[in-house]
Amino acid sequence: MSFVTEEPRTGERSSQGRTRAASHNHDKATVAAVFTGGTIAVSANKASNVVPVLSGREILERVPEIAQYLPSVTIEVHDFATLPGPHMSPEMMLTLSEFVLALREHTDGVIVTHGTDSMEESAYFLNLVVGDKIPVIFTGSMHTSTDAAWDGGRNLIDAFAVAANPAFRSMGTLVVMNGHIYAASEVTKTHTMHADTFRSPDFGALGTVNTLAMDAPRRRRDPHARMNIHLPSNADLPYVESLKVYSGMDDMLFIAALKAGAAGIVVEAMGQGNVPPGVVNGIARAREMKVPVVITSRCLSGPVRPYYAYEGAGRELEKLGCIFSPYLNSAKARIKLMVALAAGHSPDALRELFPSG
Repeated sequence: MSFVTEEPRTGERSSQGRTRAASHNHDKATVAAVFTGGTIAVSANKASNVVPVLSGREILERVPEIAQYLPSVTIEVHDFATLPGPHMSPEMMLTLSEFVLALREHTDGVIVTHGTDSMEESAYFLNLVVGDKIPVIFTGSMHTSTDAAWDGGRNLIDAFAVAANPAFRSMGTLVVMNGHIYAASEVTKTHTMHADTFRSPDFGALGTVNTLAMDAPRRRRDPHARMNIHLPSNADLPYVESLKVYSGMDDMLFIAALKAGAAGIVVEAMGQGNVPPGVVNGIARAREMKVPVVITSRCLSGPVRPYYAYEGAGRELEKLGCIFSPYLNSAKARIKLMVALAAGHSPDALRELFPSG
C-alpha cells in the first residue's frame, strides 16, 4: 500500500494523498478517509500512554487487508486531527462538516474515524448538516492497535465497503461498528468497553456487513427519521444546556443556566417525560424568557410524550410549551437544538423540527 503525499492537519485542504484499495463486489469508487483521532489512533498498551497519536497513513499500514478485500476502491487520506473522543466540541464538529462537504466533488463517499465516546454526537451533527450531499460513514475501535482484541482493522474495512456501496448513498450519515450499520439518529454507545457497544435500542441496525467473509453489505431498512438543517458558512453555535433529572431535583441548575445565557435547554427527564415538582419552576422560568425547552428521557429506549397529568408530569410540561423529542437522546437533542438555533429557526418554528429525528 503506497501513499503519494502527507496529508494536511485540521481543516487544511491541499493536495490529496492516495492509495489503491474498493469493493470486491462493486464498481470502482473513490472514498475519502478522514482521521480525527480516538482509540483507533492509539498505539501504546501502557495506561500512561493511551492517547491518540497515529496518523491516517500509520493506521492504514496496520490494515494491509484493505487492498485484498477492497481491490477497486481508491482511498484518499486526510489527517484532520488526533483528538480523544471527549475533546470533540460542537465547534469542531462544524469544522469537520465543512471539511467533509469540501470533499464531495471528487469522492463517492467519506469515512470518518472517531473516538467512540462522542461518536454518536459528531455523526448526528453531520447527519443534520451534511444531509444527503455525500454519504458519510463513522467508525472507530474499542481497543487499541497493540491490543490482541483490536477491532479497528475490521471496522475500517467494513466502513470502506459500506461507503463504496451505492445502496447506502441516500441514507445520510451512518455508523459502522462490529459488523453492524446504524443510522446516526438512532445509534448510541451502550457499554464502556465491549466491541458491540453501539446499538439502536428502539429500531435495531439498518444492516450488516462482514467484508472479511467476502459478504456484501446488507441493507435491511431506511432510517426511522432523518432531517437536514442548512447552516450558513458563518454560523455561530449558541450555548445550549443539557440537564439530567434526578430524584428531589430543584430549579437551581435551570436558573444558573438561564443566568449564564443559555439559548436553549434540553431536559433528560424521567420515564416518558416527567420531572420532580421542584424542577417545574426552572422550566417555567425558561419558557417565560422564551427559551426553548426540549424534553427527552433518561431511559435507554422508548418514546417521550405528555401522558401523565400530575405536577411535573408531561401534560404540565406540554402546557408550559415544552417540546417533546421521542427516540432522540439528550446528547443528540442538544446537537439538534443547537444547530436549529444557529440556522436561525425561531422558537415557534422549532416545534416543527421535533420529533423528526
